[in-house]
Amino acid sequence: MGEDRVTTERVTAADTRPKAAGREFWNSNPCGGKWASYSEFLDWYRTVEPYMFETLARHSWSGRRVLEVGCGQGPLVNHLPRFGAEVVGMDMSDASLRRAAEGMRELGHHSVRLLQGDAEKLPFADDSFDAVVSFGVLHHTPDTDGAVQEVRRVLKPGGTATVMLYRTGNPKWMATRTLRWWGRARDRRSRTESIADRSRRNHGVNDARGTALLELFGVPTLKAFSNDEARTMFRGFSHVEVRNCQPGFRRMADIVPGLGRAEWLLSWIDRRFAHLWGFYQVIEARR
Repeated sequence: MGEDRVTTERVTAADTRPKAAGREFWNSNPCGGKWASYSEFLDWYRTVEPYMFETLARHSWSGRRVLEVGCGQGPLVNHLPRFGAEVVGMDMSDASLRRAAEGMRELGHHSVRLLQGDAEKLPFADDSFDAVVSFGVLHHTPDTDGAVQEVRRVLKPGGTATVMLYRTGNPKWMATRTLRWWGRARDRRSRTESIADRSRRNHGVNDARGTALLELFGVPTLKAFSNDEARTMFRGFSHVEVRNCQPGFRRMADIVPGLGRAEWLLSWIDRRFAHLWGFYQVIEARR
């Protein structure tokens, strides 16, 4: 457990084409994009994904052993140590893990362990963690239900899981499905580079769009679930609470030119209609 060491535990038997394609995508496009400094990256992340930090603030983390499944560039694994947690961050993308490790160095964290692994086959013994967190990850793996059961397996009795999955039945998911269909149809007809490739070429350092457009048009596996479907996947947990967050209108101000002046209105819509139109569903469950 060296300070900022990335332990490589490569996916082998569990490798499938969708997983290999997913790993290649996130290696090329670590979630959130490139930033001049890790502190700037964290400030941006707290601005565009406030629900994550508000959710974590509902709990005490002191002395708890925490696993983050799909840690990406590490905004949470580099956040929780401030509150006394012992954190293990796991991701399928070694490029993302390297950036998380760079963040550890910049912030001076020495207690975080990082490793590469498969969300559907967590490389840990039963009853290993007091808490598991996973935000915006398990809807990108082929067997989401199996990954949720893996989360339950590695939790200690009484341990808590906090998971965000994309939710169906809201404006952002409807727009996402439509745009992905349009993008694939256009790419099939086009003889030039794909929409995702053009978007990647136009992304620079400190880009407030993050990787939202790249995910929309390029990520291989992208699913969403109803609240009832999410509750079914968390069967076997003793208590399950589901909250809907962030319809996603405010985020459009970062992506669509000209909407910056309406940011206050888009933020108000997000707050007012979070339960009805929330694109993110946060599942908090106790084993």
